[in-house]
Amino acid sequence: MAEETAPKTLTVDDLQKMAHDYQVPMSEQTIKQIAGDAVTPEKAKAFESYVQTAAQGLYPTLAPQIKAGIPTAYLLDPYRQVGKQVLGEEFEPDFVGNTLHARALSGGSDPATGRPAPMGLDQWTKFLKTEPSFGWSKTPDGQQAYQNVLANLHQALTGGK
Repeated sequence: MAEETAPKTLTVDDLQKMAHDYQVPMSEQTIKQIAGDAVTPEKAKAFESYVQTAAQGLYPTLAPQIKAGIPTAYLLDPYRQVGKQVLGEEFEPDFVGNTLHARALSGGSDPATGRPAPMGLDQWTKFLKTEPSFGWSKTPDGQQAYQNVLANLHQALTGGK
């Protein structure tokens, strides 16, 4: 006879993870108030529905995917990975708390409506390299690009000598 396993008891940390996964900023205090004495499966399901709906409003161009149940953090992972490729593995964008990083989500334009939309990955790459506060010029790739510019300038000015 197979043993039945009890459903996992959810905690405030689980609710915080849901909010983070959907990139919905919420204070710990608010989440604790929502959780109350216990995070029942019903309360967890209602909370997840709430953060999905909130995320659809916060990120309207991603709304169809979010409505289908894909957490916003998963949809933003390509931006995170490009950031790491351009700026190094230690780069961890904060799309909720850092307005500069959040530009990835609204710095583009929806061609159909003209409304703000997520940047394309090539646009995000260019932004990471050209926005001075990211410090791309101090990375090995940035330094190499700088050296290449100097070498090309030298060659142009000296006629290749």
